[in-house]
Amino acid sequence: MGLVNTTGYFRGYIVDGALGQSSGGFPQETLALKATEIYDEENQEYLPVDEEHDEIMAYLILISSKDKETKSAQQLKKITGWDGASFVDLHGMDLADIPLSFRVEENTYEGNTTLQVQWVAEPDASPTRTVAKITKEDAQALQARYASVLAATKAPAKAVSAKSKKTPAKPKAPKAPKTTKPVGKCTDQEAYDACYSLKRDDVTEEKLNELWVEAVAEVNEDEAKISPEEWYAIKETVLKQVSKV
Repeated sequence: MGLVNTTGYFRGYIVDGALGQSSGGFPQETLALKATEIYDEENQEYLPVDEEHDEIMAYLILISSKDKETKSAQQLKKITGWDGASFVDLHGMDLADIPLSFRVEENTYEGNTTLQVQWVAEPDASPTRTVAKITKEDAQALQARYASVLAATKAPAKAVSAKSKKTPAKPKAPKAPKTTKPVGKCTDQEAYDACYSLKRDDVTEEKLNELWVEAVAEVNEDEAKISPEEWYAIKETVLKQVSKV
């Protein structure tokens, strides 16, 4: 037995859990995890974990600096059955042997790089965070969002040969659409995964979760009432703040 020593997506179970506070004073659930399988992205299958490197701790901040529930808290509820209404209830829950899946990634802070659990989910959750080929609706939304940029960077028309007497008409820049409202559909998980995959390196998971909760709250406090179109709009709102591009 020893600490996990590689990045990747794992399946396993909770050994123990403890409610406490983060270094910043926020409510935090600490989970001792045991990995049993790791996802092989090349062959798209789970393989047994090296038993010499199968343990890791997960530190899940539950409430953000804006006093909002984090995405980690939402995932913890899905995994454990905690209803999110009482920290006292969470403190009294026996979390041992509850199955789950989790992603381990490198985290660099003040020049020191360590492996950390960046995401927890149900055991049957998708192990990939790759962004699939965008839909036509996604392409239309990108066009609406960056039409003015595209117009300014459009390649000039080729010069006409001296033999030609015709003078080429000056290309007209495309007019920006009257509306820039995002057009598309997705689930809450697809929206969050896109934001996580495309976030800049300087955007921490805690910051992403904070922005995510704020964007969701502006649409509807009850996530069950948010439509696929609204989840897509939430994704676009958050990406404007965290995206690499």
